[in-house]
Amino acid sequence: MIDNKQLILNLRTIPSMNRNDYFVNTTNNEAVEWIDMWPKWPYFGIIVNGPKRSGKSHLASVLKDISDGRIVSAKNITKNSVEELSNINCLIIEDFEKLDSENAFFHLFNMCKENNNKIMLTSAISPSKIDFKLPDLKSRILSLPSVELNFPDDELLENIILKQFLDKGVKVDKEVIGFLLKRVDRSFDSIYNLVSKIDFASMEKSRKITIPFVKKFIKE
Repeated sequence: MIDNKQLILNLRTIPSMNRNDYFVNTTNNEAVEWIDMWPKWPYFGIIVNGPKRSGKSHLASVLKDISDGRIVSAKNITKNSVEELSNINCLIIEDFEKLDSENAFFHLFNMCKENNNKIMLTSAISPSKIDFKLPDLKSRILSLPSVELNFPDDELLENIILKQFLDKGVKVDKEVIGFLLKRVDRSFDSIYNLVSKIDFASMEKSRKITIPFVKKFIKE
């Protein structure tokens, strides 16, 4: 038997990951310029780093679509996958800080470059802070341009909150967005978690999302 909570979970919508759904401002403008520049990149590859849910995967999805590329997780790169991956026109490697096999990636990096294919790496931390075991790999990674996605300003924060609700199929009054904007922790992860809690509670209790309703989720 399926309970009400399970039914609510089954009603979750897939987040919209199109280029037009990505809000651009000073905190992410440089990264977006790289995506919009495709395929005329001035370099072989790029690294995009930023905190969890800062938009790295959204940019990766957009680049995959416009380049007919492929997204792979860094931890899944092994010596057995190098040849196949090196022949992809645009290879997008997510969570680079979780790379398991430096040797495999080192060969993949060199083969992609030889084949004149492009790469984009995403990472939760700056590439300069990754503890590489292979000096040659470190030098190659640090030779790539690196773009950081910064914490959101008010304009971006408002759009992120709004998009989180819209991705769940929920329309929220502007007054509620403004109320949350002044009180939410200024991190992407906090926004995601807060919106998820509010949305789930409103569906579970069949309540409209209003300022009195969301107050209980805010730490004063």
